[in-house]
Amino acid sequence: MHVHQSATMTPCRKRRGSLLAAAISIVATALVTMAGTALAHEEHGHPTRIHEGSCEDLGAVGFRLNGVGGSVDLDDTPIATATPVNPDSAYQVLVSETTIDATIDDVLAAEHAVMIYESDDVMDAIACGNVGGAMHGDTLFTALAEAGVPGHSGFALFRSEGAQTVVTVILGHGLAPVSASGASEGHDEEDEDDAVHEHTDGGENSGHDHVGEEDGSHAMATPEA
Repeated sequence: MHVHQSATMTPCRKRRGSLLAAAISIVATALVTMAGTALAHEEHGHPTRIHEGSCEDLGAVGFRLNGVGGSVDLDDTPIATATPVNPDSAYQVLVSETTIDATIDDVLAAEHAVMIYESDDVMDAIACGNVGGAMHGDTLFTALAEAGVPGHSGFALFRSEGAQTVVTVILGHGLAPVSASGASEGHDEEDEDDAVHEHTDGGENSGHDHVGEEDGSHAMATPEA
């Protein structure tokens, strides 16, 4: 009887071993896939598009640009990346460059906006700018403001190259967010209280010092993604 019991337990142990091996294989595959996906996102940088319309009212994608900060282009071909300089004390700057089949005049012929997104998986807007700004020689400089995720701003440069345009996108990454009043976040609340008391306790201008702040008239507007 003892021999019969051992014979019946052995297949059970084998099945448990097989199930455990299968589970380990599934988990290992998932981890490798996740790591590969994260690496792919890092290689592609922040997805960047030129949309029809404006930052306030985005339309269809007009041009796909290489991801800002990416090490491969839209076709997964390796490209040169910017070299960080003095990274311990300077803000991080990410760069991309793409040649599009259109002239600057073509792009300006209708409303367009440059939009930068967080990642391929998280398509949250982080910076946007309506195409326009300042023309210097054959290069158009367009400013990119925070959009959705704070701490990112920069410029898109459109440089004429015959019937094409080289679009260089420069993104300041992880910049300190600024409050609506223009002061850096995290300042001492006691300073605010002191300022309020100074305006309300004395001076003939105390009755109208905060009109602009209360109605938000000097809060800097940022485009909605």
